[in-house]
Amino acid sequence: MRSALHYCLPALLCGVLWAADRPSGKFCLHFSGAGQYAEIPSAPDLSFGPDGLTVSAWLRPETLEFNATEGSGYVYWMGKGERGQHEWALRMYSLTNRERPPRPNRISFYLFNLDGGFGEGSYFQQPVRPGAWIQVTAVAGRGITAIYRDGEYMRCDEYDEPTAGGCQAHSERIQPGRGKAPLRLGTRDFRSFFEGGLAQVRIWNRALRPEEIQRFHGTGDVPRQGLAAEFLLDEGQGDVVRDTAGRHQGKVIGATWARVGGE
Repeated sequence: MRSALHYCLPALLCGVLWAADRPSGKFCLHFSGAGQYAEIPSAPDLSFGPDGLTVSAWLRPETLEFNATEGSGYVYWMGKGERGQHEWALRMYSLTNRERPPRPNRISFYLFNLDGGFGEGSYFQQPVRPGAWIQVTAVAGRGITAIYRDGEYMRCDEYDEPTAGGCQAHSERIQPGRGKAPLRLGTRDFRSFFEGGLAQVRIWNRALRPEEIQRFHGTGDVPRQGLAAEFLLDEGQGDVVRDTAGRHQGKVIGATWARVGGE
């Protein structure tokens, strides 16, 4: 049996009030929801690896009802995967969707088998205010995923064999692998498109600990160990997104630069 990711927050950290309610930079990358995205070439350290994966980003949805949706009424706002090369993705549902029961504005993180099919992951489903920033951090460890909103732990789920960590059990078994699909922001594989802003996208090639995630949101202290890529999306001009932590560089396709504060 695989060991569970230590997701529970220490009691001494409970009740902390967060000061961070938006990214610290001046600019963000804005997507209209009509075919705009940014693309970063595939690399092994952008995929799930032996020590897991953590993905964190600030997002600012500008609507509760997306126009360019897929499936039951959701958009992929970031992901690494396409046909035959599915890996991981972050999804947001429209306020009204065709799920039963409905999933109003649910924000989810998924892992997939490379050949696709059903995915497993974690989510939170709380009210979303258009134009407000949310920091989402998703973690994949050995056998489980976990998701955080604004540094606060939301839930964890099993994706492989059962663990002893008290996470939600699922029948589907996922064995994530390294594919060749690029990392895309604003979409995953062009079947849906996000409408809003993204900023400070970071990827670690390990599963961050809960206290690291909480401190990261509260103080801006970015864990450097295992930080594989850091796309601040603060360039403010041009068609290039730069990696301030590694050697990855992306290209902007149609998306535009906007002020973090929305001015």
